[in-house]
Amino acid sequence: MSDQPHSAEWFGEQRDFWWNRDFLDLMAKRWKLAAASSLADIGCGLGHWSRLLYPYLLQPARIVGVDREPRWVAEAPQHFRRAFPNVAPELSSFHLADATSLPLADNSFDVVTCQTVLMHLAQPLDALREMFRILRPGGLLVCVEPNNLWNYLSFTSLTEAESVEALVRRFEFWLRQHRGRIAAGRGNHSIGDLLPGYFAQLGLGEIGVHQADRPASLFPPYATAAQQALVKQTSQWKESATGPWDKEDLRRLVLLGGGTEPFFESVFAGLMEGFQREQKAITLGNFHSAGGSINYLVSARKP
Repeated sequence: MSDQPHSAEWFGEQRDFWWNRDFLDLMAKRWKLAAASSLADIGCGLGHWSRLLYPYLLQPARIVGVDREPRWVAEAPQHFRRAFPNVAPELSSFHLADATSLPLADNSFDVVTCQTVLMHLAQPLDALREMFRILRPGGLLVCVEPNNLWNYLSFTSLTEAESVEALVRRFEFWLRQHRGRIAAGRGNHSIGDLLPGYFAQLGLGEIGVHQADRPASLFPPYATAAQQALVKQTSQWKESATGPWDKEDLRRLVLLGGGTEPFFESVFAGLMEGFQREQKAITLGNFHSAGGSINYLVSARKP
């Protein structure tokens, strides 16, 4: 595994293209963010998510970020100040802490949110309880989490005619990796499916479920900035065996999920061969995929 801070591989240029602005405009209206003047971003990283939400808040708004990685806590304030140079310094702060033990007061925020954080936690309900605790009565909880297994069921121009056996075998690989992550205490990468039930379990009300409207689409001539960033990031991961393509990490997780060494080596070799075909098809301008993905925005209010 990489020695970089947690999630470092995901903070590349492609991160800037996760959201369409008009979709966020719509969600801000649905969530009534214009009536909120304080927001806590849990597992904030560099603050990508909270920087997107901040302009929708009732100004002057207070923002607090929390992350367990010292590097992100040190760098996030710089990113926030560059984005909002006119915001008073005392209105933003960033703290080093775990999501399951927040150094924040009870009932102190109008909005508490996280993006792709619960999927990494062995005990996501503990983090949700902490978010519930710091949320004011009537306040809004928003969690953005995926079903990542769905990505491996979507077709591309290279896979839509593959045999049933090949498709099932490849999905088994990723399902075993998924189960291995859970067994290793590294979280459920498809936790988004479970969030509405978790919210209900905590006693939250007005539960709403929406899906993000920006899949990772690729089609000729690959001309948009988002597509170019996606091709660049995916190629870097696969060529350097980092991020989701770290071979030894994948091996460990697939085996923890019940796979065998021969199974792992065979399927991984096929995945790498498929990557080469994909790169060639992109170069020739005939690769395409709608980029199937499921990314949930689950929201609720504290009674």
